[in-house]
Amino acid sequence: MSILQFFKKRFSPQRIVDPDFGSLLYMHIPNAPERSYWECDWNFPRTGTNISISLPGDENGPWPESREFYFEAVERFDQILAAVRPKLDEVFIDWLQQELPDYIFSAVRLAGFDLQEPRGQPVKWEISFETTGKKWLCISIPFEGETAGDATVDT
Repeated sequence: MSILQFFKKRFSPQRIVDPDFGSLLYMHIPNAPERSYWECDWNFPRTGTNISISLPGDENGPWPESREFYFEAVERFDQILAAVRPKLDEVFIDWLQQELPDYIFSAVRLAGFDLQEPRGQPVKWEISFETTGKKWLCISIPFEGETAGDATVDT
């Protein structure tokens, strides 16, 4: 790689327009290129809202496994919500001193998905929500495969 190519890649990240996800920005990780990814705002079909997503891949685009993960997330969104509900319940009790409403989306909005290792077994990823009430919280719930971990909260 020439010095010009190095500086161009460093200071002018690559962009592409993807037929499924729209405008993607490449986030090259020089010290760990295998952890590089594409990011975008995607209109999530199940909520009809824009969310942030990361799609691991290389300079040629997102890996097929990354794309497949998101298509499958749309199909299994009800199962994902069932897995996160107990974790969101805990956060609402601990941080907001109230119960999570039956209809989750009256209290939170889906903020995004962060896919970390689509080629690993189990797949590691995270889902995040933002509260919509008076007190703003960002609630992230990590997953290994289909198993939800403990939520982390950012204020």
